Amino acid sequence: MQRLTSTLALLSALVAIAPAATAATDAVTATVAIPGTVASQELRSQIENLIKSYERALNTSDIVGAASLYADDGVLLAPDGPTALGIDAVRENYAGTFKAIGLNLNFKIAEIVPLAKDWAMVRSNSNGSVEVLSNGAIVPAAFQELFVLRKTGSGPWKIARYSFSSTLQAPK
Repeated sequence: MQRLTSTLALLSALVAIAPAATAATDAVTATVAIPGTVASQELRSQIENLIKSYERALNTSDIVGAASLYADDGVLLAPDGPTALGIDAVRENYAGTFKAIGLNLNFKIAEIVPLAKDWAMVRSNSNGSVEVLSNGAIVPAAFQELFVLRKTGSGPWKIARYSFSSTLQAPK
């Protein structure tokens, strides 16, 4: 528990300083190594594959595919909605989302930060469009995302926590 608390404290500090530290390199995919961790090419590849699978699940409105990328105790923090706690709530969130909208997004990883051997953080940006299914309207979309990933044993990386927000200005 103390290790998790330390990891989360480190994550909070990284989130606070990441915008200033990486503002000049947003166009470049970066991997930041934390002392005691190694950002190997294998790690990068595994995490990039997870984010690509997530992008594909969103773009195909694949509820099962999106939910399968989460840890059983995963948390989804979407703007303007309740927090989805646990895999059942995450699945329900995607079911509701995909009934209302269709997504066409391209994700770009801005940084991968290994936090420990079984924890990592990914900061990404996505852009594309959202189709409102009730009326067929297609509107531009741009988001910033923060993924906290956990690897369980020899299994794949899973989304432990996910939060996103729009980077488009709200209409005045």
